[in-house]
Amino acid sequence: MPLGTDKLKEQFQKSKKVRRAWSTYKWFDRIRGWQDWYNWLSTFLQTKAGAAAALGSTAVLTTAAVVVHNVVVDPYAEPYVPTEIAPLSAAEPMRQTKGTLIFEIEGRDKAGRRGTFDVVVAKKQFLWVRGSAEDLERDGRVISGAEIAGDVLDQEVRDGLASAREIVAVGTASQEGNPVEEKKRAARRATRTAELVSGAIDASIPISSLNLGQYRERCFSCDADGTNWQRPFMVIAVKELEEGTVVAEALADAMTGKERLPSPASYSAFELTKIR
Repeated sequence: MPLGTDKLKEQFQKSKKVRRAWSTYKWFDRIRGWQDWYNWLSTFLQTKAGAAAALGSTAVLTTAAVVVHNVVVDPYAEPYVPTEIAPLSAAEPMRQTKGTLIFEIEGRDKAGRRGTFDVVVAKKQFLWVRGSAEDLERDGRVISGAEIAGDVLDQEVRDGLASAREIVAVGTASQEGNPVEEKKRAARRATRTAELVSGAIDASIPISSLNLGQYRERCFSCDADGTNWQRPFMVIAVKELEEGTVVAEALADAMTGKERLPSPASYSAFELTKIR
């Protein structure tokens, strides 16, 4: 028997409601799936493998509001925090002295053995004179070894270095100049740093030099003054090492991904050499 008009209307309305409910469910299911994907992507990019994948790519990944890109950061500037994805690690100084910022970092060698380090970085008014491997400047004025000892390697810094298992004197060069010559200059700066530090610590503490070479992430908008931060005066105290730790590997790992510290990936070398 044919259905009446009212009955047909009632069934049609029910059918529309069912279709609308199913469509709404599918829409929410898609949104939930996108959120799950976004959460996974965010977590992945905060791992070392994810960071390598993102930084190793020349493409720009864009999905809705998510943008992954490689940024050159001034290590002396305020930490860069993108709104889309948090950085891998924002190193903060654990303490300050009159002339330095001191960072505590840790890393592992390729076998997973742990090392901890105190990184002593001279404040930005203390820098290597451009083109020199002998002289430091303070606010543009060349300073003497005595001033370095008093204002950078002050008693508080010396007390911290005194308990180190080993001292690593770091040399860097900014982006200007010939890469081969600048790498040599960075090596001489590391040696000069070791000379300056040796008078501030006990003769029994081993010293190595770390040549990071020339800064290679070109900053085309920087003038000569704008690259000063690429050649900091820096000393590293090796504090703790698990048995058998390869210092170079653990230190490279510890320095990687720290916004306010020189990253090994941004320089042309990572050469650790025993001095004494």
